[in-house]
Amino acid sequence: MDSRRKTVNVLTGFVIILLIMMQMIDKEQNMVWYRFLTWITWPAVFFIAGYAIKINQKFMQIIKQSILRYLVPYFLISILLIGSSKIIQKFGLTSLFMQPFQAIRVGVKAMLYGNGWPGATLLWQFETGIGLSWILLALFWGTIITTLVIKIKPLFLQIVFVALLTYGGFYLSSIVQLPWSFTSGLVAQPFMLLGYYFNDEEKAWQPARATVLAGAIISWVMAHNGSYELTVALINHWIIGTVAAMIMLEAMLSIVWYINKRLSRFSDWLIKLGKYWYVDFVVLGYITMIVPIKHYLNNLIAIEWLDFVIASLAVLFIIIIIKWIVIKGVSYWEKKGTN
Repeated sequence: MDSRRKTVNVLTGFVIILLIMMQMIDKEQNMVWYRFLTWITWPAVFFIAGYAIKINQKFMQIIKQSILRYLVPYFLISILLIGSSKIIQKFGLTSLFMQPFQAIRVGVKAMLYGNGWPGATLLWQFETGIGLSWILLALFWGTIITTLVIKIKPLFLQIVFVALLTYGGFYLSSIVQLPWSFTSGLVAQPFMLLGYYFNDEEKAWQPARATVLAGAIISWVMAHNGSYELTVALINHWIIGTVAAMIMLEAMLSIVWYINKRLSRFSDWLIKLGKYWYVDFVVLGYITMIVPIKHYLNNLIAIEWLDFVIASLAVLFIIIIIKWIVIKGVSYWEKKGTN
């Protein structure tokens, strides 16, 4: 495995841990920390998706892979959420589990539109959302857009188009609320293009350790002014915000580069965690919509930071177990089909 690929694989496992922490943190009590996590997590997620677009792949091949990697898990988890919501309602299990949708039609509407949480949209007022699963749909749209951009030559024009798309995403969001998935696919284009060219030894950059401190300081300052809301494309000064997020992304790569070189056992574990990362997103999306883990722990533990740590570890353990079961199941059916 070459160093760049291994670096991204380690980054993937690292980002999954950060994403779990971001979902488990109490936003009201720790708003700045939550915002800080958004600044370092979302750009990295789209960077990883951009890296997944291989240099020599054809357009239709990328489309097929994107459908299998993002759309299929998105619709499967959405249908599972809608079905689980109906079961919880039918058997009166609302005291044990959360019911994300009051009716099947509401769940279907949330699935088709792709918003994570309630809010005004282009077509109607949203009663609810599909939860974290929206990110899979956003990665699909982002991949399609990036694939079209990289067909433009030369690289200078690609950068110009990405800048225009990013500006367009922020500008449109100030006028009308588009689906979160499509808005994110537009404003995250700089990170996806960086991820795509990280495949190329000639065009990719070498992460520098000097950026770690700069990225941490910039992101902490930005976190006091607001979160990095890819969902509704809401950040203070889109140019400054995008550049700040890119600096933090390079800082993250520098940290991961160090982990990869100096902490081999930890990096190997992160690589295993990051494998089939879209399955991790699916499981985390389901857990956060159905299982009130933090509510359970709040009744048992009064210490906030301990509650956060145990909740994060519990979700991580559940993800690892379920992903292992899913991968083993898929491998079994693939072998059976081959035979």
